[in-house]
Amino acid sequence: MRLGINVPAKAELTVRRCDGESQLVGEPTGEMYDVVVTFGIIDILQDYDISKKLEHAYKSIQYDPTSISAVDPKQYSRRFRDFIFRIFVEDT
Repeated sequence: MRLGINVPAKAELTVRRCDGESQLVGEPTGEMYDVVVTFGIIDILQDYDISKKLEHAYKSIQYDPTSISAVDPKQYSRRFRDFIFRIFVEDT
């Protein structure tokens, strides 16, 4: 399959418990549905200017510098490319 060409996908219906706890992902029900997956890239429109450099410096104090979104463009592109290769596995 190639990206952008009718990519079949399925999603499973999940149900969240109502016990007062916050639950990000519900319990699987086994009900499967055909879905359309849309993938967009908008970060190419973002400049890595002084405000992004300051954001990176500030967030690096609080979090792992490689895990935050405001990183050097070369590091960002490497991380993005690695992510794409992990998610869209070549059919063998």
